[in-house]
Amino acid sequence: MEKTKRNIMMQKAGGNAGKNSVGYRISLPAQMVRDLGVTPEDRAVLLYMEDGKLIIEKDHSEE
Repeated sequence: MEKTKRNIMMQKAGGNAGKNSVGYRISLPAQMVRDLGVTPEDRAVLLYMEDGKLIIEKDHSEE
């Protein structure tokens, strides 16, 4: 299993969000995304927590 360290980017939310709202993002290595089978045409993924870990899987439900 390949591991890589990343920082979570935090930014103040805009639009109609509350004044203390914050948005969170994380950049993913391109090769890991390709290995999931994500393409510009088929980019749906499932995101969930399990045993304190954030899991990202390719969403195959629309195939």
